[in-house]
Amino acid sequence: MKIILLFFFSAAIIVGMLFCNNVLAQTVPDSLLNKLKTASNDSAKAIILLQMGESVESTMPEKSMELYKQALLPGQQAKNNHCIFLTYINIGNCYIELNKMDSAIAGFKNAMAVARLLQDSVRVGRAVANMGNVYLHKNDREKAMEYYLQAAKIWENCDNKKYLPMLYSNINALLEEQNEPVKGLEYANKAVAMAQKLGDTISLVDGLINLSVSYNHLEQYEKAFQVLEQALPLAKQNKDLYQLVTICNNMGDYYLEKKNLDMALTKCLEMQRYANQMGNQYFLSSANLMLAKVYFELKQHAKALTHIAAAENLANEVGERAELNTIYKIRGLIDEASGNYKSSAVYFSKALTISDSLFKGETSQKVAEAEAKYQNEIKAKEIIQLEKDKQIQLLSIKQKSTFNYFLIGSLAALIIVSFLGYRNLRNRHQLAKQQDELQQQRISELEKDKQLVAVDSMLQGQEEERSRLAKDLHDGLGGLLSGVKFSLSNMKDNLIITPDNMAVFERSLDMLDTSIKELRRVAHNMMPELLTKFGLSEALKEYTNSINATGLFMVKYQSIGMDTRIEKTSEIIIYRIIQELLNNIMKHAAATEVLVQLVKEENRLSIMVEDNGKGFDTSLLNDNKGAGLTNIQSRVNYLKGRLDIHSEAGKGTLVNIEFNT
Repeated sequence: MKIILLFFFSAAIIVGMLFCNNVLAQTVPDSLLNKLKTASNDSAKAIILLQMGESVESTMPEKSMELYKQALLPGQQAKNNHCIFLTYINIGNCYIELNKMDSAIAGFKNAMAVARLLQDSVRVGRAVANMGNVYLHKNDREKAMEYYLQAAKIWENCDNKKYLPMLYSNINALLEEQNEPVKGLEYANKAVAMAQKLGDTISLVDGLINLSVSYNHLEQYEKAFQVLEQALPLAKQNKDLYQLVTICNNMGDYYLEKKNLDMALTKCLEMQRYANQMGNQYFLSSANLMLAKVYFELKQHAKALTHIAAAENLANEVGERAELNTIYKIRGLIDEASGNYKSSAVYFSKALTISDSLFKGETSQKVAEAEAKYQNEIKAKEIIQLEKDKQIQLLSIKQKSTFNYFLIGSLAALIIVSFLGYRNLRNRHQLAKQQDELQQQRISELEKDKQLVAVDSMLQGQEEERSRLAKDLHDGLGGLLSGVKFSLSNMKDNLIITPDNMAVFERSLDMLDTSIKELRRVAHNMMPELLTKFGLSEALKEYTNSINATGLFMVKYQSIGMDTRIEKTSEIIIYRIIQELLNNIMKHAAATEVLVQLVKEENRLSIMVEDNGKGFDTSLLNDNKGAGLTNIQSRVNYLKGRLDIHSEAGKGTLVNIEFNT
């Protein structure tokens, strides 16, 4: 079943949901342009610029950002803090749309400061809730939940509670994601109750959909369906296509699990019609996937194949890999049932490639078993209650034989024993499953430890070999070449040589001198003397200065908090990482400027290397990792750190590395 994830949509929708109205348009309307020309004061100009930015945010976020920034100056000159607050909120959401999360956080912090200046708790809550949206987009669920709960606490103490239903729905969705359906159910009920109290039918339907999903996760399927039936007429009244698509999808799922294929087909066709009205490719893909499932169950394989092919094309266009995983599995089943075993194998293989951990096994049998167990429990309770009533009746009239008493008691005992035996078997099965999962986790941890030991040995061996070679080159071959140079220099004064031969002799001495310098440079790079004597920061400073001397590009080196040295092995590994990154820039980036920055805060070290080169498509990294990047990743893994690479063609590359020292 699909849940209403209000926080997963674009910045424009989040703004509309949580925190300001947004007008959708392809270009800035002429009416706003005309109003801007005739604006009588700074406050009016700021408001019009704000409206202009909102009108193009969904289609031209860069243009929208420019308009929002233009709105700040007249708003500040007019001291219109209400307008300034909305501008910062929109700037933050626009940065989310542009995937610049750190800038979005700065925008929402500015909005929070203005709201506190206004002493407006509702607006403070809006800024806090939007901070939660940022961390949600950064996939930091824990931080997002922290901000959502903080916003809920603020709004619960306000008279104006209009945003609470939507926020409760967001919290419910996060809890469901974290597999906490009991807590999720609590917040879904809160969302429904608050929306009913406020008379907000849009939020009420969102809350009902999420409440239905919570019941479904708790295996209370009939309650889940009843809630959907309650939500459907309200969604039609709202004329909200997204709500209608979601409800039809979930009802179609319910009917499909119940094998009521006629009703399932009806709901899926309704879903397809609403998705077509929206023009949304993701929902069209989901609708076609649902239709393919229904036609497959109806044994109408040709129609199933048509719809699954359409779903695959649409999912590929929007890049929905999770959806594609299900599509490939259903396509494999359809081809297998049609006798096209070669194609079936190809699609099952594609599904495994996307994810070998999703959807293990078929879930329909488990749902049917859970439903059967649920019904058996109900019947057992009904039988016990009937027997109790019967015993009371027999006692009252005193007309029942000993045999009937024995029969009733035996039946009740059999039911109780069967129930206890079933419960014991189920508990043993769950315990065995938990033990198996724990064992797998231990095996995974042991394998990881084994890999770390191997990497440690490899890196230590590499550095020892580098140190030995550097010493041999510097002390052995370097000393030998210096001796040869000294001997040749002495011979020059004692030999009678023609001018031409003297020129050749001098060039030979120069070449020998150059060779000695190059030899010392290579030995130094293999194991810098400054690194062992004075530490990482000084070694990197000297290394970047040597690059600057070549004129290939300019390196700006910054270090903060590096006054105390870190562990020797870590220093060597970090030096090699930065050395490898700068070598990659020399080979591939065509950059003119590079920034290398080290920041140490308590036990945390951050490394940033940024260039203004030609950049590249980071989506290709998984398929085409070079030896350099592989070495960097293995060293980062050894340090138990995190490596992030951000790059776009023509916009340079930013590499961030963080780990504990």
